[in-house]
Amino acid sequence: MSYVYSGAYTPITCRLVEQVLSRGSWASLDDVTKLLPGPSFSTHKTTSVKGHTGSSSAPEPLSERVVMVYFLGGCTSAEISALRLLGRMKNYTFIVATTSVTNGNKLMESIKEKV
Repeated sequence: MSYVYSGAYTPITCRLVEQVLSRGSWASLDDVTKLLPGPSFSTHKTTSVKGHTGSSSAPEPLSERVVMVYFLGGCTSAEISALRLLGRMKNYTFIVATTSVTNGNKLMESIKEKV
């Protein structure tokens, strides 16, 4: 994913998503999540299989893997691009929801003085 940032940087949000997908849950990232500021949280895993009739045979695995990532407080266009690249590499479809998408121009406009 650092390709999106010219090989120099990968945002922690994208790294966290990558680690959760490779390890299977947030529970395996307790050591990392303890370092993040803010209150702690717990997760509960629920699964459902669409079209399962309740027979004793195991259901067919779903071929499409969809992950929703929600950025509370906003994200950059480059973070979305990095997640899309991760999705292509790991065969996931990401749905990105955010409160705001920003870029360098918007950042500079927000900090420059109004004349």
